[in-house]
Amino acid sequence: MKRAPNLKFLPKEKFTEAIIFAGADAYAHAKGWEEGLGKQIAEDTTPPIYLGPKQLAELDNLQIIDKGRHSARVYLAGNIEPRLINAIGEKLARAGVQDAKLYKGIPDHQPENWKEYLSRLRERIEDSVLEDSMRHSLPLSVGSDGYDQEQDYTLKSYLPANSLSSIYGPSGSYKSFLAVSWACHVAGGFKWAGKSVSPGAVMYVVGEGGIGVPRRIKAWEKLHHVKLNNLFLVNRPVFPVRREETEEMIKAAKDVKSRTGQPVRLIVVDTLARCFGGNDENDARDMGAFIEGCDVIKRETGATLLVVHHSGKDDTKGARGSSAFRAALDAEFNIRREGEGGAIILTCTKMKDTEEPKQAAFDLRTVELFTDRDGEIVSSLVVRDIPREARELDPELAEIKNLTGNHAALWQSIRSRKAKGETCNKAVLRDDMEAMMGEKARKSFHKWLEKLIRDGLIEVDYQGVITILSGE
Repeated sequence: MKRAPNLKFLPKEKFTEAIIFAGADAYAHAKGWEEGLGKQIAEDTTPPIYLGPKQLAELDNLQIIDKGRHSARVYLAGNIEPRLINAIGEKLARAGVQDAKLYKGIPDHQPENWKEYLSRLRERIEDSVLEDSMRHSLPLSVGSDGYDQEQDYTLKSYLPANSLSSIYGPSGSYKSFLAVSWACHVAGGFKWAGKSVSPGAVMYVVGEGGIGVPRRIKAWEKLHHVKLNNLFLVNRPVFPVRREETEEMIKAAKDVKSRTGQPVRLIVVDTLARCFGGNDENDARDMGAFIEGCDVIKRETGATLLVVHHSGKDDTKGARGSSAFRAALDAEFNIRREGEGGAIILTCTKMKDTEEPKQAAFDLRTVELFTDRDGEIVSSLVVRDIPREARELDPELAEIKNLTGNHAALWQSIRSRKAKGETCNKAVLRDDMEAMMGEKARKSFHKWLEKLIRDGLIEVDYQGVITILSGE
């Protein structure tokens, strides 16, 4: 901060009164004081401080008195704005001046006594300093305030709004089929497993899967009789660890919003491994960079990020790679196949701010898409969003070779009907399986039934009535 003219000549002894001239004619008055008027009036030979037009114009950045000076005398010398007089008083108070007088000119036998004025200014300044010391940007609330605020969601009970979430499982566990199902339901505004969605546009980063993802989307569209014009595929891996890549995703999200008129609610990253940019998943620093990039995308787009991930060699120990990823997640789900057949078991392994949804199994249904040039039917699977209790393998099936989840599902249906004393014949069992699996069961029911017969688990009489041979 610059010093006012002649400030440097003030005596070190702090009880010596400082003389200040302020106004359009401050320099001339200061010279007159220095040349004899000061000695005549106040017996003062110290060159006075003066604040002329130039100094007043830069008063905010000008030191006009030294710290700790006890008293001052301010003379108005020519025109000066009232606000500048107030600013001079505030600067004196900030410097610690205890006593001051304001003279309207020379002579002035009744100057304004600023002692109380400076005292009030100092109190106000101290209060302001205290307020500044307590000013912060942290969001505070009191106790239970806001307890009844409902959590925003992308998919209620499963995907919180604007969250970082993940599904993981071994290869072949139908992870991407579930991710596509969630993406399609959000884009279409359809409930999933009876839970509401916040409808909007969706972006799906196809890091792996190639033609499989659009076929899975088409199968969903055929099953639900709707065309999704707000679900956009990013047809290459995107690497959140790189700033330029996150910027591209943010721009793409803005483009999607402009095209559809809808906010991007969900961004699927399939898979973490393909979108990790060659870095080490086990390195906490590399994983931290990936998380930071995801957070930037999430913050700038307002979307939920769903990352499809692989489990480690031991599926019971969770997703592979650094534990920093799981620590950063708002929600995490394990997905595995039910037996070897067309169903998945979905288990919530982390839900940050609400109750975890219960474990449930979901069947997959085959949907025919088109006939290729060789006359063969091309089809894909769709997750049926009807939750049911997961079927664990019965002891009776443990030694059966080449057993699939379809066989296990049929066996469980037989066991359930028998346990409840319900009718159990081929006709009602075929209806049960078709209700669960659709066209696939219609075509394969008899093959599944024949295997259970060959393996000595059941027998069927001439009327189609089924008897269990093992475990009744």
